[in-house]
Amino acid sequence: MNKFLKISIRHLWQSRLYSSINILGLATAITCMLLAVIYWRAEHSFDDFHKNNPNLFRITTTLIENKNSMPSTFGATGQVQGKAFKDAVPEIKSFVRIMGGDIMSDIISKNKTLRARSLYVDETFFEVFTFPLIHGNPETALTNVNSVVITESMARKFFNRIDVIGENLQIDADPSFKRLGKPLIVTGVVQDPPENSSIQFDVLFSFKFMELSFEDTNWLNAYLGTFVVLHPDANRYVVGQKFDKVFALHAKEQLAQNFKTYAYDPQISYGLQAITDTHLKPLTRGAGGVENGVLNGSSEVYSYMFMAIAFFILLMAAINFINITIATSLKRSKEVGVRKIVGGSKEQIVMQFLQESAILCSIAFLLAFILMNFSLPLFNTLTGKQIFFSEVMDLWLLCSFILLLISIVLLTGFYPAYILSQFKPSEVLYNKGKLSGRNVFGSALVIVQFSMTVFLLISTIVYYGQMDYIRTKDLGYNPDNVIRTAVNGARDYRAVIQFLKNEIAREPAIKMISFGNDGMVEDLRVNGQSFKSQYKNVDENFIPALNIPLKAGRNLSLTFAKDIREGVLVNEAFVKAAGLQNPVGQTIRMDRYYENEKKTIVGVVKDFHFGSLHEKIKPMVMYMAETPDGGMWVKFEKSRQKEAIIALERIYKQAMPNAIYQYSFLDELNESQYQHEQRWQQLINIATILSLIICCLGLFGLAHLSTKRQLKDIGIRKVLGASVSQVVILLSAEFLKLVLIAFVIAAPLAGFIMSKWLQDFAYRVTIGPEVFIISGSIVVIVAFAAVSFQSVKAALANPVNSLRAE
Repeated sequence: MNKFLKISIRHLWQSRLYSSINILGLATAITCMLLAVIYWRAEHSFDDFHKNNPNLFRITTTLIENKNSMPSTFGATGQVQGKAFKDAVPEIKSFVRIMGGDIMSDIISKNKTLRARSLYVDETFFEVFTFPLIHGNPETALTNVNSVVITESMARKFFNRIDVIGENLQIDADPSFKRLGKPLIVTGVVQDPPENSSIQFDVLFSFKFMELSFEDTNWLNAYLGTFVVLHPDANRYVVGQKFDKVFALHAKEQLAQNFKTYAYDPQISYGLQAITDTHLKPLTRGAGGVENGVLNGSSEVYSYMFMAIAFFILLMAAINFINITIATSLKRSKEVGVRKIVGGSKEQIVMQFLQESAILCSIAFLLAFILMNFSLPLFNTLTGKQIFFSEVMDLWLLCSFILLLISIVLLTGFYPAYILSQFKPSEVLYNKGKLSGRNVFGSALVIVQFSMTVFLLISTIVYYGQMDYIRTKDLGYNPDNVIRTAVNGARDYRAVIQFLKNEIAREPAIKMISFGNDGMVEDLRVNGQSFKSQYKNVDENFIPALNIPLKAGRNLSLTFAKDIREGVLVNEAFVKAAGLQNPVGQTIRMDRYYENEKKTIVGVVKDFHFGSLHEKIKPMVMYMAETPDGGMWVKFEKSRQKEAIIALERIYKQAMPNAIYQYSFLDELNESQYQHEQRWQQLINIATILSLIICCLGLFGLAHLSTKRQLKDIGIRKVLGASVSQVVILLSAEFLKLVLIAFVIAAPLAGFIMSKWLQDFAYRVTIGPEVFIISGSIVVIVAFAAVSFQSVKAALANPVNSLRAE
C-alpha cells in the first residue's frame, strides 16, 4: 500500500470525530445534489425520444384582441390551419392535429366500462410522433373513421392480453359514436407513453371520427394542438411568416364579418415552438395542466431552483469540510514541517491532503447513493414525479456523477491542502505557527454558510405564511360538505337531471343539489363598455348550496318565468366594472358570441373566489337555462357523509348505467389548485432543516476544536474566579457574532426575493418584521445550542487537569 495512503488512513482514523462530521454532512448534501441532477435530467429529457427531433414543432398562435389588448401567445390552432399550411408551405413534411388531453371517455367492451384519456388525432400521428406500435400497422391504424388505437395497459385492463386487433369498443354518451352507428374496431396497440412525454393518452380516435359531431372551418378559433415536421434546412421563422400570409388569404372574409358583428378586428399571427420546449416553456399559466393536447407543463425555473438549493446545501457541507480541515491544521503542522525537512515537496504534501479529501468524499458519495435510493420514493411524492433511477441512468448521468465527485474533491481538498503545504518548518517546529480555525477566511466561510441558511429560513416562513393564508382565507362561499361531480356526454340532460333531482330529494343525508357549469371568461360589452367577465350557468339552488351572500335583490328562481331567459345575478366586481349605481332591476345588453339580448339584474352577490388566489376576482354574470349544464354540486349533512356518498353513487348509476361515477369534495378541489406550491413548500422546508443540521454539525466541530485549543486559557480563567456562564459566553460569542453578520447580509435579500414571489398572487400576505424576528431567533438559538454544548463541557471541567502540564 502507498505509504502516503497509509498515513492518510491513520490520520483519518485518529480524527474520526471530525471525519464523521465531514462524511455525514457531505453525504447529506451529495444526496440532495444527486436528486437535483436526476430531477434536472428528468425535466430536460421531455419529448427528446421523438425521431423527428429537432425538426418537430408545435404551431403557436399570437392574438391581439383589439387595439387596447396586450398580445397573448398560446399553443393552439383551429381545425383548418394544419391542412391549409401543409398545402401552401413546402417546408412542411407532415402535420398532425391533436384534440384532447382533458377529454375523458367512458369506454365499453364486453360489459366492462373504463374511463380513459382520449385524443382525437390525424392518421399521420405515428408518422409525426415516435410512439411504437406493439400490434398494428402505423401507416393505416387510424385511417378509417371507426379505427381506434389503445395503449398496452388499456388492452390488459379490458382483455387481459395485448393482441386485441379486431376487438370492438363502444363509447357511452358520445355524439360521434351515436352518429357512427357501428362499433369501433381496435386497429392498433401502442406502448404506454413514457413518463417524459408531454402527450399522454389511453385511447386514440381518428380525427374523422370527431368530425362526425364537430367540424369547424373558422380561422379565428384556436382550441387544439397542431404539430408539424419541417425539412431539416427549413427556417422556422420564415415558415411562421408564410403561415401569416396563408391566414391573411383564407381568413379575410371571416375577419371582415367579425369586425362587422363585434366592432373589433383581432390581430393574429403564427409561430413555431419546438416540441422539446413545450414541457418547460408552456404557453398557458400553471404547471401540470392541459394545453391543447399537451400535458405535464412545468417551468424551467423549478429545475434551476432545485439545483440552486441543492448546490447551496452542498456548498454548506463543503464549507464545513474546509473549516474543520483548516481548524485541525495546527495539530498536523509539525508533521508537515518534519516532512519538509526530510525532503518532502509541496506537491507531495498537496497530493496527500487531496488524497485524504478523496477518501472522505468517496465514502460520502457511496453513502449518498444509498440515501438517494431510500429517499427516492419520498422525493417522487414531494415532486409529483415518477422517477426510477434505473430508467434515467445513462452515460450522461454517469458522467455527471463522476464530474460531481471530482468537483467535490477539488472543492473540499485543494484549498486546505494548499494552506497546509505553505507551513514553514522553522515556524511550526518552534510553535510559531499563527494559523488557526479562527482565521479571516474561515470566518468568512461560516458567514456565507449561515447566510444561505438564513435565506432559506426566511423563505420557508414567508412561504408557509402565504400557504396558510390561502388555506384559511374566506372565499366568499362555504365549500364544506359539498360534493362536486358532473353529468357528461351526449344525453337527454333534461330527463337525467330531473331523475337525479327526484331521487335525491328522497335522501335525508343530502340537503340540496345544484346543476350548472364553471363558466368561462368572455369579452362582454355591457351598455357600451367592454370588459372580461365570467359567464356562468346556474340554477336556483347554487346560491343557497354554497352559502353565497346576497348583497342586494333576490336569487334567481323558477317561480319568476322571465328569470329563465332574462334574469341574471351579478357580483360586486361586475357592478363596479359596469359603473352601475343601483344595479337591481336595471336592464343591460350583453354582446357575446351567439347572443345579443337584454338581461335584467335581479340580484347582486358578494364577490367570491371562483378561481385561484393567483388571480383577482373577475366580474361575473350568472344566468339560468331551461336545461342547465351537467356540473353538479351536492350539499350533504356533515354527520351523514358516508351515507350521502353511497346514495349519490347509487342514484347516479341508475340515471346513467354505463357512465363511470367519479366525485371530489369541493374543499379538496380548491386545495388542489395550489398543489404545486404545497409541494415546493415541503421541499423548501426539508432543505431548510438540512441546511440547519449541516451548519450545526460544522459549528459543533469548530467549537470542539476551539475549546480544545483554549483549555489552558479556560483553566486559568476559572482559577481566577470566572463563572461557568462567563466562560460559555466567551467561547460562544465569536461564533454567534458570525451568525448575526450572516443574518444582516441575508435578511434583506430574502425579503426582496420573497416579495417578488408574492407578486404572483393577487391576494397575499405582507412580509412584516415578525418574519425576520422569528427567523433570527431560530438561527441564533440553533447556533447557540450547537456551540454551547462544547462550551459548557469545557467550563465544567476541572481546571487542574488542563493546567497540570504547565
